[in-house]
Amino acid sequence: MQLDGLATGMDTTSMIDQLIQLERRPIYNYQQEISEMEATKGAWRDVNSRLDKLEDKTTDLKLSSTFNSRSASSSDKDVVTAIASNDADETNYSVTVKSTAQAQRLVGTRFDDASAPIAGITTESTITINNSDITISDKDSLRDISNKINDADSGVKASIVDNHLVLETNETGVENALDTTKAGSFVDSNGVLETLGLIDSTTKEITNDIEVQSASDAEIDINGITGITSPTNTFSGVVDGVTFNINPEAVANDGTDTASANVSVSKDTGKATDAVKAFVDQYNSVMNFLDGKTDYDEEEEKGSVLQGDATAMRLQTRIRSLVSSKVKDTGDFKTLSSLGIEIDRDGVMSFDSSKFTEALDQSPEEVMSIFNADSESDSFDGMAVRMDSYLDQLMQTNTGLIPRRLDFYDTRIDSLNDDIEDVERKVEMSRERYVQQFAAMEEAISEMNQQMSWMQSQLASLAGSSIMMSGNR
Repeated sequence: MQLDGLATGMDTTSMIDQLIQLERRPIYNYQQEISEMEATKGAWRDVNSRLDKLEDKTTDLKLSSTFNSRSASSSDKDVVTAIASNDADETNYSVTVKSTAQAQRLVGTRFDDASAPIAGITTESTITINNSDITISDKDSLRDISNKINDADSGVKASIVDNHLVLETNETGVENALDTTKAGSFVDSNGVLETLGLIDSTTKEITNDIEVQSASDAEIDINGITGITSPTNTFSGVVDGVTFNINPEAVANDGTDTASANVSVSKDTGKATDAVKAFVDQYNSVMNFLDGKTDYDEEEEKGSVLQGDATAMRLQTRIRSLVSSKVKDTGDFKTLSSLGIEIDRDGVMSFDSSKFTEALDQSPEEVMSIFNADSESDSFDGMAVRMDSYLDQLMQTNTGLIPRRLDFYDTRIDSLNDDIEDVERKVEMSRERYVQQFAAMEEAISEMNQQMSWMQSQLASLAGSSIMMSGNR
C-alpha cells in the first residue's frame, strides 16, 4: 500500500503517474502507427477483393464460349423446348411429337385395413425388385411393405391409395419396366406378390388390369426423319449440339394425336454482351474505389488512406492502360473503343451494347480475338489475356504484390505489438522503482523530522535548565 506524502505532504502518486506518462510516450506512437497500418492494410484488402472480382469478369472474356454461344427457341414451349451448345449449327428444326415417355404403374388388390397384417402371408418371404431383395414378414401390413419397398432403393416408388398398394417405376421408358420374365426384375419367391395382387395368380404375369399405366418410350420426328425414340422425354445426341426436351403433356399416349413445333438455333450475342457489361461495371468499381482511397480533401486538408501511395497510383495507371491502349495493328477492330467500350475524361468506362452487338454480328472471330487472343497461337495477346496476367501478378498467393504487402503490414503490426509489450514491462519496472524511491525519500525525511524534533526538545530542555539556574542566583 502506498501512502502519499506522510512525511513531505507531497502527492507522490500523482508525481509517479506523470513520470510514467512520459515513459509511455513510445507506446502512444506505436499505437498510432498500428492504427495507420491497419487502415492501410484494410484499404489494400478491399482493393484485392475488388480486383479479384475484376479477374472473374476478365476470365469470362477469355472463354470462347462467351462469344460463340448459341440459343434455341421454340415456337411452342408446351410441345418442345431445346438447349443448344456452342458448336450447334444455326438452323431450324421441325419437331413432331408422336408419343411421350411414361413410367410403369401397377395397382394391387384392395385390402380392408392397410395397417393390419396380411392374412395371405403366412411365413417370412423374399421378393426381388430390380435385383433388390426385400424381406416380407407374416406380421407386415400393407403399409409396412410399402415402406420396405421404398427403403430398398430398387428404382420403384410405393404408395397406398384406397388400401391398394401402388408401384411406379422411378424412370420412364420400356427398358425400365418391371417384367416377371426378366431375371431379377420382379420375382415372387413365395406368392407374396400374388397375394398383394401385383402378379396374376393364374398367368403368373403382370396383366392389363394390374398395369394401369404401361411404360412407354418417347417418339419424335425431326425434319421428316421418323422413328426417333428415347426412354425419357429428353433427346440428346440426335442432333449435334442440340438437346430437345419434350413436354410430358404434349400428346396423349394412345397414338391418336401428335403435336408439332419449330425449334430455331441462332447465335446468342446476349451472353457476350452481359459478360462485357459485367466487366465494365467491375472496372468502374475498382477505379472509383482507388480514386477515393488516393484522393486529397482540400477542404479538410487531409489525404485519404492511400493518398501518395506510389503502388496504388501505378496500379491505376496500368489497369487504365490495359483497357485503353491498342490491342492489335490490323483489322477492322483494333481497340476496345472500336467495340463500343470507351473511357471518358474522368476515367469512367462506358459500354455501347448496340455498337458491340453490331461488331459481333459483323466479325465474331475478330471481336473475340480482341479479348482472348494468345500470342502463342496469334500474333498478339487480347485485352482479357493481358489483364488476367497483370491481375495474377498482383494477387497470386504468396508471390503477388498485394499478398506480399498485406504480409508486410501483418509482420510490422506484430513487431509493434511486441515493442508495446516491451515498453509496458519497462514502464511497470519504472513504476516499482519510483514507488520504492519515493518511499525511501519519505522514510529518510521522516527520520530527519524525528531527529529534528528530538534536537528541538533537547534544546528546549537546556534552555529551561539555564533559566532555573539564573533564578536561584
